[in-house]
Amino acid sequence: MADMEETMKMALWYGPGDVRIEERPMFELEEDAIIMKVKASLTCGTDVKTYKRGHPSYKPGISFGHEAAGIVHKKGSKVTGFEVGDRIVPHSAAMCGECYYCKTGRNDGCCEHRVRIKGGHSEYVYIPGPVVRQNTFHIPDDVSYKAAALTEPLACAMYGADMTKFSYGDTVVVMGAGPIGLMIALIIKRRGAHVIQADFSKDRLEVSRRLGIDTTVVLNQEMDIVRMIRNLTPQKRGADAVVDATGQPAAWENCIMIARKGGYINLFGGCKPGTKITIDTQTMHYGGLTIAAFFHTTPKHVMMANEMINHHEIPEDIFVTGEYRLENLIDALEAHANQQGIKNAIIYE
Repeated sequence: MADMEETMKMALWYGPGDVRIEERPMFELEEDAIIMKVKASLTCGTDVKTYKRGHPSYKPGISFGHEAAGIVHKKGSKVTGFEVGDRIVPHSAAMCGECYYCKTGRNDGCCEHRVRIKGGHSEYVYIPGPVVRQNTFHIPDDVSYKAAALTEPLACAMYGADMTKFSYGDTVVVMGAGPIGLMIALIIKRRGAHVIQADFSKDRLEVSRRLGIDTTVVLNQEMDIVRMIRNLTPQKRGADAVVDATGQPAAWENCIMIARKGGYINLFGGCKPGTKITIDTQTMHYGGLTIAAFFHTTPKHVMMANEMINHHEIPEDIFVTGEYRLENLIDALEAHANQQGIKNAIIYE
């Protein structure tokens, strides 16, 4: 049973615009779980969207945040491989491995029984057994907590990049230069593609250039976005592959029109529930387009992301640009929403 005298501060989401820091009792520990004392947590686009407009799978009073790293505070009697005091980073979830989707290869967000951590932007995080066994990693001594906390978003970006079909030397367009878009562009670039990245933010595209992305396009509402980007592709024929990392229906439609005949479109950015897009059937059918959609990540891509971080292949200073205290979480979210920097860290000590 939980020690009722032991409490913690935790961010909870009650509705759009309503995130509160509250004092809560410490978690009750199951025998295969870990309670992690958080050292750093990170803001993300999902945090911002949830804070601003809600989330279809969130109910009022749910813990808020999901990118965190810290140390083992307590562990269950059946936990092996981790000891109290170990530096660790969990992914935000684990797949069940038993449902229809896991067994048929969609062991990503399609999993019907995903298990999630509890906490995030909080002094402690509860890591349930499946996440401990599948998606929790030791942090090497030369990797910071802030860098380790990038595991979850990088795993998603790794999945988005890995599921985009292209060959070495192809031209790949990435729409959006938020944290996930920047990570996807970086991974695809390192796999040998010529990458064009487009966004409305000059500052975000300056970060893209610092990451070595080949071509950046500053968008505005007056330009013909499709024509502008297609004109930058070989023979102006369109991109071999296009990835959306914006979650905007208009961008989804642009992605489809930017691809060349026989091109591949990965609609990775999640749009607001209830929104719709229009596809020109002639362009799709006679253009031989492949349109796919993926979200979240898989255990394979979590491992790949963790290895990339442990080999210092993700520049922490580029992706984590601000530091706040837990009591200033709303300020950190607003700064993220206003594109002040890329991601913000909540520091707990």
